[in-house]
Amino acid sequence: MTLTSDELPICHPDTGFISVAGDEACAFLQSIITANVETLPIGACRPAALLTPQGRVLIDMMVYRPAADQFLIRSDMARRDDLFTRLRRYRLRLPIDLAIEPDIRLVLLLGNQDAETTAIPMIMVSSDPRSPQLGSHCLVEARHLPAQIGAIDRWHANRITAGVPEGSVDLTPERALMLEAGLDRLGAVDFEKGCYVGQEVTARTHYRGLVKRRLVPLTIAGDPPAIDSDIIWQGTVIGKSKTAATLTVPITGTHGQMDAKSICLALLKLRDLHNILDAPADDDSPTTNDLMINGHAARLALADWMQPFSRPAKS
Repeated sequence: MTLTSDELPICHPDTGFISVAGDEACAFLQSIITANVETLPIGACRPAALLTPQGRVLIDMMVYRPAADQFLIRSDMARRDDLFTRLRRYRLRLPIDLAIEPDIRLVLLLGNQDAETTAIPMIMVSSDPRSPQLGSHCLVEARHLPAQIGAIDRWHANRITAGVPEGSVDLTPERALMLEAGLDRLGAVDFEKGCYVGQEVTARTHYRGLVKRRLVPLTIAGDPPAIDSDIIWQGTVIGKSKTAATLTVPITGTHGQMDAKSICLALLKLRDLHNILDAPADDDSPTTNDLMINGHAARLALADWMQPFSRPAKS
């Protein structure tokens, strides 16, 4: 059977896996990363991060639990070895096994794709808890990858549309804050569990309402902007673009024609976000309330889970 491009499974090209196994694997991870792994069901996954003691994101990750005493941690390939080194440092004398898993791959299924119909032997499969738009995650051995795979661009477009950050571009190492990126609302941090690295600062920011910026998606009437492109509001640069992807939408009144647009993430001050949201909308204005990226009109494209925004925290 021939599959269309939208039906093909997608192999994520930039993933590195680390296995954490043993009777104390759960307690070990629970004490250092932001997510609650004790409540993570077997066969499920959950986003998380390793923070600096000052509460800044060092490495973001997805944690998978194929068995009660085993966890698989996925990060960007470029950050995998650094993460492995840090985990070994925190392990001390705990009786757990840490290992890099070079042969594990992440296959993504979107839309109506069904893991049971792919006929791929899988280590585990789990829906992405961050958004239904991100489909299912299938962990497979490299030798079992499907012969036909789709492009990762479609998944990234879904991810950015859903306002989900991932990787060191969206979450600048040692600078990004969990709450500014909305990772608390995406299930990557648990404020009720015990201590973890960076817990004090993260909890204080949460309970005192000290968030000053938010990471948000913007649609652009043009090609995907390069990373760090200027985002301009009423002639002033208010931020820089992060990850971006092509976004195709149907043209009204046509039969199947698509209008090429793009979407990107950007970290903007809450003050600027409120100014944009409070500005009178003018659908006939080519500048779209003077929000521009690379000379193209842009619009906020906020996911439902992001709203409402809090008012800016005092300096």
